Amino acid sequence: MIQFPSSIKEHDLSNLKPDAEAIKYLITNLEDGMKYSGSHKLYETGVFPDTYWQSSKNPEFNGLFYSMKPIFKYEIVDSGDYDEMKQLESQIHKMEKVNSNPMYYNLAVAGGAYQEPVRSELCKYIVKLIKDGHFRGKTLWRVDHLNTLDKLQVRVEVPDTTEIANKMREAGDARNADPVLVWQLDEDTIGDGNRTLDAATKAKIPLVSVDFISEEVIKEYDLTLDEMIRIGQLLNPKPEKESEPTDEETIIETLLGYVKTHGTPIKAKSNKDYIIDLGYSHQKATNIIATALEQQANNDINAKGKTCIKYDGGKNNPKIKEIVNGLEDENTIVITGSAGTPLRIVADAIDAIDLKPDWQTLIIKPYFEKETNRRAWDGVVNVCSKTKKRTFKVGTKVAVERRLSTYLRYSPTTEDGIPRVIFMDSMPHYQPKMTKGK
Repeated sequence: MIQFPSSIKEHDLSNLKPDAEAIKYLITNLEDGMKYSGSHKLYETGVFPDTYWQSSKNPEFNGLFYSMKPIFKYEIVDSGDYDEMKQLESQIHKMEKVNSNPMYYNLAVAGGAYQEPVRSELCKYIVKLIKDGHFRGKTLWRVDHLNTLDKLQVRVEVPDTTEIANKMREAGDARNADPVLVWQLDEDTIGDGNRTLDAATKAKIPLVSVDFISEEVIKEYDLTLDEMIRIGQLLNPKPEKESEPTDEETIIETLLGYVKTHGTPIKAKSNKDYIIDLGYSHQKATNIIATALEQQANNDINAKGKTCIKYDGGKNNPKIKEIVNGLEDENTIVITGSAGTPLRIVADAIDAIDLKPDWQTLIIKPYFEKETNRRAWDGVVNVCSKTKKRTFKVGTKVAVERRLSTYLRYSPTTEDGIPRVIFMDSMPHYQPKMTKGK
C-alpha cells in the first residue's frame, strides 16, 4: 500500500472519481495558508495515490515538502478527463495569478490542454447589453441598405421567414421583430437578424431597428470573430419574438470549427456549457455532443468554418440556371431539383429523355435546401449505441441512379452507336461564413 509523504498531515480524496484519468490537486500549508496548485495524469484510471505527489521547482516549497514535518494538507479538487483537468488547472492559475500571488508556491501559470475558442462570460455580458438596448440605434435603418452589407453567418441554415413576413404585413412595420445586429468592422457587417431582414424584404417593409456595435467597443473588449459569432448565436437561445433558437446543425458545425481552429475537443466542458447557454437541457446537450463526435469521426460535415448556400427560387435561382446552361448542349440533358424530392427528379429526367431521344449524356445535379437533405441524398453512417457496429444507410441518390440506369440497360447507345452515360453530381452546397452583400 502506497503511503503519503510524512509532510502530508491531512488528505481529502473524496473528489476522486472511479473513471478519472487525471486529477486537479491542491497542497496547502496548514501553518501559514500558502498553497501549491497542480494537476496529474494518473498512472491507473481512478487510482490514487500512485507515487506522484507534485512537480514544483520552488526550492522553498520543496524544502518543506520533503522535510518530513507534517504541515501540509493534500486534497483532490476535481477529477476526470486529462484535458479537462489541465484546462481547469490553467483556469485556476490565471484566475488566482499564482505566479505573482504571495500565497502560492507556484512559479508559473500552467498552460491548458487546449485553447478556449471564446470568452463565454464576456459573450454573455455583451448579449445582455444588446438585449438591454445599450447599442440600440435611435433611428431606423433602411432595409435596402442593410441588404448590401456583408453578413456574418451564425447559423448553418437560415430558417423560413414566411410567417414573420406575414406578421409584418399585418402590423404594417417591423415592431415585433428583433433588431438587426450590425458590427462596425472594416465594413459594416450584419451579425444577427438575417431572418428579420429577409422577412422585411419579402413584406416590403422599408425600415427596421438596428443594434450597432462600434469599432471602439470591439477594440475595447478585443472581440474575435468567433466571439462575434457566439454572440449572434446567444441572441437566439429560444423562440422569443420573431426569432428561432440556434439549430443543432449550427451548433455541431460550430463545435467542429472549434476543433479545427482552436484544437478544442468536442467533449470539452466549455462546449457543453455553450449548448446549455443556448437554452438546451443537459441531456440534449449530451446528445448533441455525441452527434458531433460521430460526425467528426465519419467526416459527415466536410465544411468546417462554412455555411450552407441558400438557393432562393429553386430551379430559377440564377446560380443554378448558370450552371445548368453551362453544361447543357444538343447531346446533353441536365436535370436539377431539390434533393428532398428525388421522385420529382426521376420524373423530370424521364420527361426530358422523351423530348430528346438521341441524348448521349444525362447529368443529375440536385441542390440541397438544407444539410439534412444532403445527408439523406448522399447516405449516412450509423453506429449502434450498444454494439458500436457501424452500418451505412444508403442515400436516395442510389435509388435515383438505379431507376435511371434502366435506360442504359435497354438503350445503352444512340442510334449512331455512341455510348450513353449518366453522371450524378450535386450543386455546390457550402460557402464561406463571410459572404459579400449584393
